[in-house]
Amino acid sequence: MKKTITLAPDYSKSSFFNDGSFLFCNSLTKQLDFIEIGTFQMKYLNKQSSVSILISDQVIKIVEEKFEKYIFIENVCFKKILHPKTQQLGIRLSKNGQYAEFFGEIVEIWKLIKRYVIQEDFLLKYKLGSKIGEGYSSSVFKAFKILNGQKFAVKIVDKYMLSRDNNLEKQQMLNELSILRQINHINLLKLEEIFESEENIYIVTELLEGGYLKNSIFRFRFSEEETIILMQQLFRTLNYLHQMNIFHLNIKFDNIFLRDEQDLTSVCIINFGKAEIQKFNSLSSKNLNHYDPNSLISFYRKKDIYAISLIILSIFVKKLYKESQMVDELLMKNYDCFSFVEQMNLLPPLQNFFEILFTEKGRNLIDILTCQEILKLEVFNLNFQRRSSKATQILHIKTFDQKRQSRFIPRPSQKDNLQLSQLQKSLKLPNINDSGDNKLPQNQSYSPQTEKYLSHKLLNECKINNQTPRQSILRKLLSPNV
Repeated sequence: MKKTITLAPDYSKSSFFNDGSFLFCNSLTKQLDFIEIGTFQMKYLNKQSSVSILISDQVIKIVEEKFEKYIFIENVCFKKILHPKTQQLGIRLSKNGQYAEFFGEIVEIWKLIKRYVIQEDFLLKYKLGSKIGEGYSSSVFKAFKILNGQKFAVKIVDKYMLSRDNNLEKQQMLNELSILRQINHINLLKLEEIFESEENIYIVTELLEGGYLKNSIFRFRFSEEETIILMQQLFRTLNYLHQMNIFHLNIKFDNIFLRDEQDLTSVCIINFGKAEIQKFNSLSSKNLNHYDPNSLISFYRKKDIYAISLIILSIFVKKLYKESQMVDELLMKNYDCFSFVEQMNLLPPLQNFFEILFTEKGRNLIDILTCQEILKLEVFNLNFQRRSSKATQILHIKTFDQKRQSRFIPRPSQKDNLQLSQLQKSLKLPNINDSGDNKLPQNQSYSPQTEKYLSHKLLNECKINNQTPRQSILRKLLSPNV
């Protein structure tokens, strides 16, 4: 792979992200709350002046004695520079061939704008590792920050492939970047920074080392408690997006990862390329002319809710559905494919949740149901206490799988509880430390402790009597006189 070439100050004119607008704007369309950063020396058009800088969201406000100017920093090209005379560290912001330089304490500015601007020195900051994914016009690699070795994921997009056919993929990438810059939630992918070279775009995000959610679901045994907590995490995340008027519209197993493969609370939703955003009471959808805005929002909301619910159903029934096909069926209120839901043997609140989403019971609710209302359902207010076996009502058996390192301990099923209860009633356990004079009646079952004792004694007998067949020694040990 070619190294990034140092680019000219006006590289922004040929940047992939150049939208043709100017660097500065003289007014805003709405009121914003700005944070004052400090005083800086601004160099623009070979003139240097002292200015105050304030920042709000994606806007930098520049205040001089006689004027105020604004810079919308989304997709503005960024570069760190040194003052030619004082060698003071500064930054250069450029767009569509225009650029301005600022010198002063730039650390605070950098913290606030790093996710919005486009840098050009990726290979000076990161070292590429192994490939972990690939698409039509992009590849995903593990990357290491050269400064401290911190691990990240980097999506390397081929600019030529991205724009060769049509603008769909380009628009989806710009749409995803716009959303990643706005969101800040523990269960959503975190954007680190963006770079551009002559050939590629580098999108640096956090590294989700837990892999796909579906891999963990079928690899480990999770309890109902863990799965309900996963449900809660997913609906809380979806509620966060919907309150920001962001609709994902492409929720499926392939777009849900884990940070920790054995911790369902570390779930993380990715891939916002097909998402829709409502801004300033108008939708970004191209189909707006054909739909009432409120109806379209309701449609988007239902689609996301059904997609999440279908994933949760898949976890319980251990079956992968064709997500897009099933969601379409549900949106048309065709519940025939999910008639089995009414026969699922689950906790009543959990059973009620699935019946509301996948049966006629929720036909009149789904049009007005929101994530906020779903989170108020009884299933999310359960006190997760270990259940007793229905057979005894008093026997509490805790299980522990040494291979599991999840923060939750799986609960035994009702069948396991019943079997263990019957087994414990039938056992008459001997004291393993008793002498050999104690006799165990032959008609009694052996406990696991007894088997361990016999196995240990068999091993010792075989060592002493090398010539005696192992089967004879075992027969002797299992006789009533042992």
